[in-house]
Amino acid sequence: MKSLLKLMMAFVMAFGISFVGYSAADASEASDVSEASEASTTAGQLKPEFVDFPSTLEVGKKYKITVNTDSVGSLESEGKFFFLISNGEKIESVKTTLSRTKKYYTTTGYFTPKSEGQYILLYAIKQKNAAGEVVEGNLEKSFRTVDKNKINLTVSPNVINAQLGEEIPVLVTYNSNITTKLEFNQKVTELGSSRKNGVYKKVYLWKPEKKGEYTLKVKATQSRTDRVETKEITIVVE
Repeated sequence: MKSLLKLMMAFVMAFGISFVGYSAADASEASDVSEASEASTTAGQLKPEFVDFPSTLEVGKKYKITVNTDSVGSLESEGKFFFLISNGEKIESVKTTLSRTKKYYTTTGYFTPKSEGQYILLYAIKQKNAAGEVVEGNLEKSFRTVDKNKINLTVSPNVINAQLGEEIPVLVTYNSNITTKLEFNQKVTELGSSRKNGVYKKVYLWKPEKKGEYTLKVKATQSRTDRVETKEITIVVE
């Protein structure tokens, strides 16, 4: 597993995929991965550890990411975070500092997930021991993100066939723990509503004035989170 992790890290570093803090000055590090790996094999691997990293993160919430690595000497290359799998986000404001006791290095950064999904976060650090040998530490963390404010708007049924003069019922369902505004492209009347475990169900009536095929559009907006979802259905009036 460790050899696979190192191979993935070398690949990501070589091709610059989602690599945080990577610059022209770091290019030599990517090209010297194999050389550094050989040195670390002789000197022994570092063993960095994530500190209190949850397996599930909430979308829109800011998290402080912390990794501690025992100190064996001077810092050869600061700790770096980069994603093997992500939704295009990055770890921001990354820095590595030596503890007051000088027993370990701490790397911190901040991450705010933007959408739901599965992630694989990689971490790498290099030190030089008293013998002048370069040693490295690699770490991997898999986690997922959930969006607790996702609206999950549905409008049913998808297609309605009705007779002219009928009042047509439409069911609108959505999830929300905060105020959500519903807008329609047709004039409708709310018949009734219910709420259970954060799921709203509302029934609306629409009465067409003439025959034809119509599209009823519903837009749900959460002003506090700037989330917007839109659904539409087809209504055929004969």
